Amino acid sequence: MTNVIDQMARNTDLLPQAMAEAILAGSPPPVAELVISLVIGAMDAHAVIVGDPESSWNEKRIARMALAGAFLGGMAVSYRLRGSS
Repeated sequence: MTNVIDQMARNTDLLPQAMAEAILAGSPPPVAELVISLVIGAMDAHAVIVGDPESSWNEKRIARMALAGAFLGGMAVSYRLRGSS
């Protein structure tokens, strides 16, 4: 998983700059913080696409699916971190 996180920090704009720098410096934040950043990014992208009158229905559907996927991923990580309770 460390390799995936390193690649995300290095090759995407999905994480805040400070978080990406910390990951690349070898001190990654807790998984919960990474998930929150990704969910916030998905919420922001969804809001931008849905609020844009030039967006097509397909773009809006894709943004909605990405938002749902981010929340499902966050729920899975939360469930896993709590020890399946």
